[in-house]
Amino acid sequence: MDRIGEDFTWADLRDFVAHLPPIPETALYRVQNPNSWWWSPDMDFYAAMLNALQWANFQRGGGKGEKPKPVKRPKEAPKKGPKSVDDLQARKQRVRRGGG
Repeated sequence: MDRIGEDFTWADLRDFVAHLPPIPETALYRVQNPNSWWWSPDMDFYAAMLNALQWANFQRGGGKGEKPKPVKRPKEAPKKGPKSVDDLQARKQRVRRGGG
């Protein structure tokens, strides 16, 4: 970090972070998606296979017992970002005044 400002500008760092690929291998992606970064297309496929197998067994058993429940997919909480440019400007003004 001590070379920022000399060979590598703050704008270069901003561009680097902004253009990181949205894949679970990056730390930024994991921070932005803490509940679901590990859920890959493979995991989705395995969940679909498990659901199909559970339903097939339920049907072969004559439909007795509890119906199978699907595997729950992880959810992320909605992002609490600004809704518009005006909202962003208002937040910046509050921070500058010390109001958080």
